[in-house]
Amino acid sequence: MTVRIVTDSGADIPKELAEELKIEVVPLTVSFGSETFQDGISLSGDDFYYRLTHEEIMPTTSQPSVGSFVEVYKKIKDSSDEILSIHLSSKLSGTLNSATQAAAEENLESGIRLLDSQAASMGLGFSVLAAAEAAKNGASLEDASAIATSVLKRTHLFILFDTLKFLEKGGRIGKARALMGTILNLKPILTLEDGEIAKKLQARSFRKGIQSLHQLIEDCGALETLAVLYTTDPEEARNLGDRLSNLIVGDKKPMVVRISPAVGAHGGPGVVGVVCVTAKT
Repeated sequence: MTVRIVTDSGADIPKELAEELKIEVVPLTVSFGSETFQDGISLSGDDFYYRLTHEEIMPTTSQPSVGSFVEVYKKIKDSSDEILSIHLSSKLSGTLNSATQAAAEENLESGIRLLDSQAASMGLGFSVLAAAEAAKNGASLEDASAIATSVLKRTHLFILFDTLKFLEKGGRIGKARALMGTILNLKPILTLEDGEIAKKLQARSFRKGIQSLHQLIEDCGALETLAVLYTTDPEEARNLGDRLSNLIVGDKKPMVVRISPAVGAHGGPGVVGVVCVTAKT
């Protein structure tokens, strides 16, 4: 039986990898005022971050429609037996709810398994990639789901913010709300706890924050894989990736991934983060 993997654009999976592994990516919606775009389709990362840093309009995001998921599920069902649909944390987005409603329509739920990643960006993306690799090699729906879940349990995400303004405006600040009253030049590093944004630590400068990211990843131990994330500074991300590459078991290299508009709208410019998956013990 053929298993196909579905996710959303909040997974930040590079387009070439999604195409190679036949992952269906349902786009979230990004808006600047009355202008609405499909994340990664009608709005590129370059265009989005240019507008984010040059315009006063604060972008907003919204989950994919139920109809978008119905369309994708129906298309896959024409050629595949089963679907594993893995999505953004339900505490950060209504995307999983849209997918759930779509699966319930027209008896589509038969053969579709939905998974709340309780993660975002490549914290979600690595589980999707692992499931897709497994499916490509003939894994069953049960096995692909178990592999995705295993990766999620071993995944750690740390994000260094230059400002929390965008996170607060977007209503995604979660347990880190107390940080809004801190001294402005402190740079917070946030993580995810039970699918919700939470404070990890604060650095006295952005440079100290980069050092803290490095230490946090070192403390995770031997790694199966990792990705360095960024919104507007690819050189900083590449340099950090180079310094972390020796922590990965085997010959894998760190991925350097630009955060998608749907996720970056809540992070703002200057964000650098690291997602790692610890090696199996």
